[in-house]
Amino acid sequence: MSVRIPIHSIPGLDACSRLVHGISPRCADHEDGSVEPLRLGREDMENASAEHRRWFLQSLGIEHDRLFLAKQVHSDRVVVIDRDSMTPAQVGQQEADALVTNLRNIPLGVMTADCVPIILYDEKAHAVGVVHAGRRGTQQGILSRTLDAMKVIYGSRPERMVLGFGPSIGPCCYEVDDDCIAPFQNRGGGWRAFSTPGKPGKFMLDLWMANRMEAERAGIGPDRIHLHGECTACRTDRWFSYRKEGQTGRMITLAMLKD
Repeated sequence: MSVRIPIHSIPGLDACSRLVHGISPRCADHEDGSVEPLRLGREDMENASAEHRRWFLQSLGIEHDRLFLAKQVHSDRVVVIDRDSMTPAQVGQQEADALVTNLRNIPLGVMTADCVPIILYDEKAHAVGVVHAGRRGTQQGILSRTLDAMKVIYGSRPERMVLGFGPSIGPCCYEVDDDCIAPFQNRGGGWRAFSTPGKPGKFMLDLWMANRMEAERAGIGPDRIHLHGECTACRTDRWFSYRKEGQTGRMITLAMLKD
């Protein structure tokens, strides 16, 4: 391949030898030294998007072109991929913000440009899930819904699962109106731990902490939750940030079970 995509990983998941995972960066490097922004999710550039997704998969050692992505709508819905006959086109028509499977060689992905991408892995059940957790999805408990689905379908137990949070907007940059905090207040659960009053009528929201607390309440030990830790809005040299840039690209966070 004449193009190199520097794949990023989440500390703590690298030790999972039967799991392939990776996060796409902002740009790809060409052999001639030039740099090209990745167009992984641009509907107005379908040909470029398909080619760039192939580059991304090949950089992870995945030789086929299948990549399963749902139609993300900031919901609490989970898609279960339980048949090898399911196609990316079929899954792409389903409105959901999480995917789970126990099938091998099925790359699952979520697209983000500030929202929190989360990978869940149960090594004993050899099952995996990916989650797109924005503010609205987090308010609706998308992470808990995904954990519940894996418990019911695969017999996963929270205490043996590992979670990885990819790069996303951090508490340093995510300012929201006070009415965005109300749904968290209504759910309870110590919302003050992840929301800090800012300017009048504003709060700084910590989606990392909100989802970490959700995972810990579900029974996942704090030592099994791993955070990439980079803020997309702070590091637009490395990541896309909708909040910082407006119209922009998307990163893909991918997870796949190996044989």
